[in-house]
Amino acid sequence: MKAPVYPVFQSEEYESRLLGVRARMAARGIDALVTTTPENIFYLSGYQTPGYYFFLALIVSMDKDPVLIPPPHEESLVAAYSWVDDYRIYPDTSDGVETALDVLRELGLTNSKVAIELGSWFPTSGDLLRLGDGLPRANVVDSNGLVEEGRLIKSEAELDQMRSAAAVSAAGMQAGLDAIREGVTERELAAEVYRAQILAGGEYSALPAFVTSGERSLLVHATWSDRRVSGGDVVFLEVPGTVNRYHAVHSRCAVIGDAPDLLQRGFEVNSDALRLAKEQIKPGVEVAEAFQVAKDRIDGADVPYTQGRRIAYGIGLAFPPDWGEGHIISINGNEHREFRPGMTFHVITTMRLPGLGAIGCSDTVAVTADGCETLTGEVPVEVALK
Repeated sequence: MKAPVYPVFQSEEYESRLLGVRARMAARGIDALVTTTPENIFYLSGYQTPGYYFFLALIVSMDKDPVLIPPPHEESLVAAYSWVDDYRIYPDTSDGVETALDVLRELGLTNSKVAIELGSWFPTSGDLLRLGDGLPRANVVDSNGLVEEGRLIKSEAELDQMRSAAAVSAAGMQAGLDAIREGVTERELAAEVYRAQILAGGEYSALPAFVTSGERSLLVHATWSDRRVSGGDVVFLEVPGTVNRYHAVHSRCAVIGDAPDLLQRGFEVNSDALRLAKEQIKPGVEVAEAFQVAKDRIDGADVPYTQGRRIAYGIGLAFPPDWGEGHIISINGNEHREFRPGMTFHVITTMRLPGLGAIGCSDTVAVTADGCETLTGEVPVEVALK
């Protein structure tokens, strides 16, 4: 392995990841993996780009070096970020899919069992069809979590990246909260959040920060507007931090003036449900148990809200358009796997109360040997109603 110009991890980290994915390939009799998911390519090779609107792939075989197929015009990023020696640049006037097929032919894998990522968002359906059609003698199968199973458990090196991301998230959150006053616009609050994130060492996140106020905070995944904050308004902030593509996220809320009784009750239920969920997040506990304990607290309370969705999703490595790893694991009533050290989650017990707004309460946590570590604990939950 050659060292990239800007390494994120030591070579031993990548060697371990490659060994892991090859072991899973061997267990399923797979001879070659064609991964087209930006996160999976970064995880295995270190290569990163925002240019995955072009065809992008990494081909992993059992006994030859991986081959990277980056987008056109991005050859400079290979040596900058990746340890992979063998890469094939194709012009934007040519065909990345045909380049991938040429590599598979060159490696003698056209009569083999080849896994492709049918769940990847970025190759078009036409790309996937042409990959399959170009391998008429191969047994083409869905990769179905070959890489994601490795991403489920974060290494200590990955957790260090997430702790750094949590510090960026905290800087943005604190700046946003400090800027709240009557008459400020959501846009001005967002500007303070982003300025603090960038100066704290953050990079572009896979989703934007969510900054809303008043009844606009009832809009899930709404971003800032020109609305001015008025007395009695709830201000909702959900702020990511991103370092070397690893994410940590948390949400908090504040109120201008005295909090109405329903808002106060909602906040107490909300923060208590978050605490109870965290207490259940520890090795050996079935994931669904953490969901149920939070749901019971919320559904049994005297507030006009019931918990009908997951209370957490996996989080870690991400490119736009999503910072979550919910497709790898989520905390819901149907998840019967047990918590394991190294799993990481964005735990969300946020409630949206009609006529008031969003009671924001969430944290990013990591499962430890005997419980869970709150990575985003620098800004206390209680700041909401100070």
